[in-house]
Amino acid sequence: MRVLILCIFIITMSFCEYSSYEPLTVTKYNEEKAMLGKKLFFDKRLSPNENYSCQTCHNLYWNLSGSNQSSTEKSMLNPPSILNAAANYLFYNDAKKTNLKDQVKESITSRIELNSNNDKVVDTVNSISEYKILFKEIYEDGISLNNIIDAIVEFEKAVLSIDSPFDHFISGDDNAISNEAKKGFDIFNKIGCVACHNGRNLGGNLMQDLGHNKISALDTNKRLRRVPSLRNIAKTAPYLSHGEMSDLKETLRYVSYYQLGHELSKDEMDALYAFLLTLNGKRPRILNEY
Repeated sequence: MRVLILCIFIITMSFCEYSSYEPLTVTKYNEEKAMLGKKLFFDKRLSPNENYSCQTCHNLYWNLSGSNQSSTEKSMLNPPSILNAAANYLFYNDAKKTNLKDQVKESITSRIELNSNNDKVVDTVNSISEYKILFKEIYEDGISLNNIIDAIVEFEKAVLSIDSPFDHFISGDDNAISNEAKKGFDIFNKIGCVACHNGRNLGGNLMQDLGHNKISALDTNKRLRRVPSLRNIAKTAPYLSHGEMSDLKETLRYVSYYQLGHELSKDEMDALYAFLLTLNGKRPRILNEY
């Protein structure tokens, strides 16, 4: 039985800003703090056994996905892309955090993420002479948990993949995307994808009722899920909460049928796929700097 998905919109004062398409633009951030946050993001010494970092699950280099396929191979949750996270205001699948600072703080201690503790992180950073110098230069009170979190937040603000062909298209450049992609954009709106994937991040701004579709056995007691962003979707396989699918077209067919009650034709599939390719943005500048 086909079940239509009920999208529960989060009512906020800024709702209107997120309820329509808009280009993704650079978020203001502190350059020095962001570069320091980048070092922390990649530093394995912050983990309990010094064998993994934030980058381990949120890969930013090998394919610029901001995610990591190996985690789902170990039956873990599919790590969301860190790219464009600053454009969201809901974090985690259950939207339990609503700002970047709380998200970073949670990620440091979460058992399924960095799995460290606040004292361990502060003590580790304090033991490294390079960090002592950098924190003293940037923060008046030097190394503290709040300043460590603040630096990582500034890095996340800097990891925006902007200037996608779609951004240029909705900004008025009619030639920015192909006719096939335009057709796909029309289908995207017509069959109802836009109901959940809207705003500047095309997702990440509302919760979704999974209904009884059994998208994953692990989701049976957690029907409400945060809708993921579709930006850079062609680069962020695998798909769905637990990485059940690795092929984007297969995922499109599945989601369209079970969540929207619409069986895609081959032409519709090709057009939708062409549209999704236009959501690939450029490499964030901070990843080219050392």
